[in-house]
Amino acid sequence: MPVVRTVRARWLVLGLIAAVVVMLAALAWVGVRAIMAKGEIDEVTAHIDEMRQAVSDGDLDKLAVVAEDVAPHVERADALTSDPIWRATEVVPVLGPNLAAARVSSSQLNVLVNDLALPLMKDLPHLGDGKGGIAVPTLQSVATTLQGVDAALQAGQREFAALDLDATLPAVGDGARQLQKITGQVAPIVHGIAPVAHIAPGLLGADATRHILMIVQNNAELRTAGGISGSFVELTADDGHITLKKVASDAVFPEPKKPVADVPASTSKLYGDVIATHVQNTTMPADFAVTADLATAWWKLHTGETPDVVLSIDPVVLASLLQATGPVTVSGTTLNADNAVQELLVNAYLNLDEDQQDPFFEAAATAVFTRLTDGSADPVALAKALQQPLTDGRISAFSARADEQKVLSVSALGGSTSRHVAAGRDAYAVYFNDATGSKMDSFLRTSMTIGSAECRPDDHRDVLITVRLESAAPADAGTSLPGPMTGWGLSGTPAGDISTIVSVAAPRGTFFAGVQLQGKDTRSVNVEDFGFPTSATTVVLKPGEHKTVTFRFTAAHTGAVSPVLLHTPMMTAPTVSTGKVVCG
Repeated sequence: MPVVRTVRARWLVLGLIAAVVVMLAALAWVGVRAIMAKGEIDEVTAHIDEMRQAVSDGDLDKLAVVAEDVAPHVERADALTSDPIWRATEVVPVLGPNLAAARVSSSQLNVLVNDLALPLMKDLPHLGDGKGGIAVPTLQSVATTLQGVDAALQAGQREFAALDLDATLPAVGDGARQLQKITGQVAPIVHGIAPVAHIAPGLLGADATRHILMIVQNNAELRTAGGISGSFVELTADDGHITLKKVASDAVFPEPKKPVADVPASTSKLYGDVIATHVQNTTMPADFAVTADLATAWWKLHTGETPDVVLSIDPVVLASLLQATGPVTVSGTTLNADNAVQELLVNAYLNLDEDQQDPFFEAAATAVFTRLTDGSADPVALAKALQQPLTDGRISAFSARADEQKVLSVSALGGSTSRHVAAGRDAYAVYFNDATGSKMDSFLRTSMTIGSAECRPDDHRDVLITVRLESAAPADAGTSLPGPMTGWGLSGTPAGDISTIVSVAAPRGTFFAGVQLQGKDTRSVNVEDFGFPTSATTVVLKPGEHKTVTFRFTAAHTGAVSPVLLHTPMMTAPTVSTGKVVCG
């Protein structure tokens, strides 16, 4: 027995020694690789300022060169920190959190550089086919890249969230936090673009010719989505090539004997029974799918044709396109990125006869889209120019194909309701609809304030949205401005005045708590429209006058509210701020 115990003790000692040796070897292995990985990351850090400058300048060529330089270092850093021994050592106290942070950071940096930046840098310069169209195979390659990176970035966000960065060395933790912030900004963008990029080749006619009906809105006469449906442009897309087929102003559409399409009763209650009987009101509904149904019905009534895709833009988008295409000349007027909105929405009504206005708008749309399809515009410059209008909700799209519409309806192209849903549970949307029957909204100035307060004993917060409207029209607007701009007073509003239906759509489940105009209770229409509790009231302004309307709601959920405020895309951007709410 003593001999057996001695043998067992010897083997136990040898086992412990072996375990210590293995652990020391593992630590030595990891230590060497950590030193090597740090050297690779240092090489990347040396190029950070160059990369930032290239991004700031929009210099894709320079960015591609720098990315090529750092790519091997990033790839090696990822490989050095991702082997099984490294992963196993992450359980060691003190050392483990640093190793985990280094692994996740290296992995995500590799995704950003080698999986995203380099492939896009190679593809984007070749996105145009040199003949005025989009190179569909290149677009499909971009879509494939985005889909793969989307999954990797989403996984990386989860891994970053699981790290204990407070337990890391300052240098390691700070680096991981910075990279987490960067990937946190990139991940939602890629996540939003990837599905749309996947269906984009089909929308551009990769599999069959697509007929696209584009609504060009006029923000001088406001509607929920931006402005009245002033012009319609028919485009065809065939294997990446877009051709302009036909342009029609709102004046050519016949007046129907009955509504051209169904409109929800709630929307009609908000804005009246005119939505489906006047083509200019196509963009009144907050749900772009309803707008697409209306536009399709109107186009079919006019031409007998049914579009495959409905697209909506406004003059601000046209101005942004001119940033990439360069100026165009229409009827002796040069339109560029700086003056297009003023020329199209103001000067056209001040300087042109009524029978000259629609031809001018049609010629402007034709000139811009002809320039777009002549092969001279840089696709990358176009994408950059359209970034802000897309963020502002000035571009919406609908597809008659269910699989494509499923993607579009939850994307940045989904329209007002889609943007409202995406903004979260505390998002409110302010919509403006002109009731003057004029183009006086070029003189409308607005500001908005949103805030919340705990005014109730049940822990539900009150939310107030205050909208200030002001007319910048001259005092003699009714007589000095042309009739097409003032509306001649035919709608019941005196010429020169501005009448606006202001509505606020609240988060689902929110309770109505009243509307005040100039600090006094006023009548409002309160309905649930497309699932959102919505209050609406009308504000009339004389030239130079300003008024304030306040909408009060009670939040559906208990606890703190972090209100977000969306609004109709307007010709003159409103100021939006957060303010204090006074209870009582």
